[in-house]
Amino acid sequence: MQELKEISKLTIERYTQRYKKLGYDVKSLGWGSIEQQEYRFLQTLDSNIDFDNKSLLDIGCGFGDYFTFLQQNKINLSNYMGYDLNPELINEAKNLHKENIVYFEVENILETQKKEIADIGVMFGVLNFNLKDKFDNFEYSMQFIENAFNLVNEVLIVDFLSDRLCAEYPKEDFVYYHSPSKILEFALSLSNNVVLKHNYSAIPQKEFMIFIYKD
Repeated sequence: MQELKEISKLTIERYTQRYKKLGYDVKSLGWGSIEQQEYRFLQTLDSNIDFDNKSLLDIGCGFGDYFTFLQQNKINLSNYMGYDLNPELINEAKNLHKENIVYFEVENILETQKKEIADIGVMFGVLNFNLKDKFDNFEYSMQFIENAFNLVNEVLIVDFLSDRLCAEYPKEDFVYYHSPSKILEFALSLSNNVVLKHNYSAIPQKEFMIFIYKD
């Protein structure tokens, strides 16, 4: 679909501009700080999922920071794969992790024909941008999640900005706030085994995660 191709093109351009301005920095990826990023990552470990000796696919991997986080927390994956639309981010990730046995590739999940290539899939911040009149955000998210779910054997983890807004943090026009109940309903159409996590602190906006397990 032409609209989705245009969105992918704009996404690549947005992160290329940030990367050229800021270089290797969490702000190039749209995150506020390393501390906020790590707190977000920590929510995946506080989930009773056994990551040890599992293969993991990081969709929208950026610089591969989640792999670094898992290493720092003594998680021994059997295999790590990082996918991202942006070739410059992928090249930086390859340089940063060249001493590790990891795999990075430029890949568009909305177009991929691959199936079940990892035990665990994660997506952080991939669905946060407000598409406005270019495409319906919720429809875009559903397509993205369904395609990503087809790539995992065990569980897909996705985070979102919540539409349950924090009073102390102003709403921003360029990001999209998902309804937890709508995401939960959609996730249950993919699997009977779903966990929605909406109880961690705002970072600084309220976020939530969905864990969709294969039946």
